[in-house]
Amino acid sequence: MQEQRRSKRIHVNMEGEIISDDRVVAGTIENISENGIYVEIASEDPLSQTSRFTPGMELKVHFHSSSEEMLKLHCKVIWSYKAEPQGLTEKIGMEVIFPPPGFIELYNRLQ
Repeated sequence: MQEQRRSKRIHVNMEGEIISDDRVVAGTIENISENGIYVEIASEDPLSQTSRFTPGMELKVHFHSSSEEMLKLHCKVIWSYKAEPQGLTEKIGMEVIFPPPGFIELYNRLQ
């Protein structure tokens, strides 16, 4: 069964930061779409079975685009889970709320 997506995913490898309240967590943006991003981060607690990012949670993601422009995204967590082996990483899929022009330009440039 083929997965239905609203827009094409573009594989990237960009370092960024997830900002939630007063916490800042480093992560790697693995892919972007017209209205979303997929990020991997190191797990703070590999023994816990649950991700610290829950669906519906709003947060900010900051990263430098390939043109070195700092992009600041307002995002909402759609899904997240701990990855094997041993839950050392967390994978997070997020919707970008009102994507800024720089993000849309990056997406269009990489297609």
